[in-house]
Amino acid sequence: MLHERMNRMTASITGRARTDRPGRYLKQLCSHVGEKLEVTFDASGGTIHFETAVSVLTVVDGSLEVSITGAEEMHVFRSMGIVAGHLEKFGAREGLGVQWDDAGLEAAYNAKRAEVAAQREREVAAERAGQNAAVDGSENAASSKV
Repeated sequence: MLHERMNRMTASITGRARTDRPGRYLKQLCSHVGEKLEVTFDASGGTIHFETAVSVLTVVDGSLEVSITGAEEMHVFRSMGIVAGHLEKFGAREGLGVQWDDAGLEAAYNAKRAEVAAQREREVAAERAGQNAAVDGSENAASSKV
């Protein structure tokens, strides 16, 4: 099954998270996402199997190398967000982040990420507006009974 998925993959990107402790972040990331995803890792690297993408992580001197391949750009984007987001969170004290090698794909990822965030903000605002309308309606109904 995984072999079939690998043969259909069409989009990929590589990058790195520069750190003096790449092994620590590899272990932390793989252990964390391994609770929900298929993950294999040892001291030198690891592989995270998403449904339609694969992230290969390699420990090198001074960085954790990341290579993501997926069936479509959106699958790569989702994997980029998960891998980079978790590494940024885990390495917040040292300002850890992933620098991607493909500026065009990274720009498309950032644009899609902003689009999704804006959509989520609109959804939250609509939910709040609906909740406020419901509260106002129940307050008006309660005051009319008095």
